[in-house]
Amino acid sequence: MRVLLINPWIHDFAAYDFWLKPIGLLYVGAALKQIGIDVYLIDLLNRHDPDLSKFISQKPDKKFGTGKFHSEQIDKPLLLKNIPRKYKRYGAPVEYFLCKLEEIGRVDAIFVTSSLTYWWPGVAETIKYIKQIFPKTPVVLGGLYARLYTDHAKKNTNADFIFDKDLSNLPHLINQLFGKTIGVSMKKWFEELDPAYELYKKVGYLVFLTSLGCPYSCTYCISSKLWKKFVQRDPQKVVAAIKRYVDLFQVKNIVFFDDAILINKERHFMKLLKLLIKEQLKVNYHLPNGLHARLLDEETAKLMKEAGFKTIKLGYETSGNLQKETGGKVYDEELVRAAEILLKAGFTKEDVQAYIMVNMPDQKEDDVLKAIEICKQVGISVSINEYTPIYGSLDWFKLVDQGAIDEKIDPVMLNNTVLPYWFKNNMDFQAVQRLKALAHSN
Repeated sequence: MRVLLINPWIHDFAAYDFWLKPIGLLYVGAALKQIGIDVYLIDLLNRHDPDLSKFISQKPDKKFGTGKFHSEQIDKPLLLKNIPRKYKRYGAPVEYFLCKLEEIGRVDAIFVTSSLTYWWPGVAETIKYIKQIFPKTPVVLGGLYARLYTDHAKKNTNADFIFDKDLSNLPHLINQLFGKTIGVSMKKWFEELDPAYELYKKVGYLVFLTSLGCPYSCTYCISSKLWKKFVQRDPQKVVAAIKRYVDLFQVKNIVFFDDAILINKERHFMKLLKLLIKEQLKVNYHLPNGLHARLLDEETAKLMKEAGFKTIKLGYETSGNLQKETGGKVYDEELVRAAEILLKAGFTKEDVQAYIMVNMPDQKEDDVLKAIEICKQVGISVSINEYTPIYGSLDWFKLVDQGAIDEKIDPVMLNNTVLPYWFKNNMDFQAVQRLKALAHSN
């Protein structure tokens, strides 16, 4: 059997390759290979594919392998027609995609992934082109959008199957597709499998997960709901995978996208750091997903510096009463303490940023202003993120109950560029822009 995996286009007002890799899809590829299926990959967001040069002039990398996607202006969805911004397709050109589909040829099934829910129009367009070339081949849609908006995906993407489970249910899907019973258990897929990066010709960086899920239950997040339990992978297996793919691709940047990498740090992250130091791979490491400031200590920070970490984002979100009301993950004094520990270990203002969300429910401008001021006083940078209500989170249900959001709203309206134009919160579009400008000033 032959299966094609596809990472679809992004449709949005703005998009940047900030270490975007379809890690879930790569685990699917590894699982399919394990059960004897031939697997192929088209990643429409892989800026480093050498075959792209036949169609476009490839944009050079920016900092640490990140960079701008190729983009083309397209029509906005009708729901977004009044938003005064250009709407674009981000990723490889259509001609590249059609050529790749023809080159790979007949397959028995095509698996398409999805990530941010408001990017679903890019998923739908990707499937539209697939159906033009392979009208009779079953298309399976998985990923975050498929899991959260299963009914919407069924109605709007033309996928034949919506896979709204995690990878442990893959044998059941294979049975549905091909009528074959798979004798391999996938219950411990995360602990046992490496993401199948070998499906690429070339990548510019590597993304890994050392854990799945999060033991916290912040009101704005659904990580703890997506995964039944918090699972950490053996650090030795993580390092073995890193070595394997660094040798294969000769990349210089390794990214960890864990939600809670500091949980059980003595047995997990610190052990991982010591192994990385021992290997001396001469690469840069990055933690862009919001480190838990409360759990950081001096020894861990020193090990991170010695290992070669270059990007550290601290989860801060907001100052004020919302810190407690959203779950109590971090308080001002803990953020300050973590920043001081990192600076003492030798990290700079450019290395360390704090995530601050803006336009959260019940958030006041003063809450954001105070958070920005605290970061500047302690000497670290600020990364402003516009709040997006996530379907299934505690915030979501609260906003629906209050009538602030229609339960049946199309996810395209939850784009953080679009929200300030209609979301009746404490901050309007001008306030959000003013806070963003302040955060970026010296």
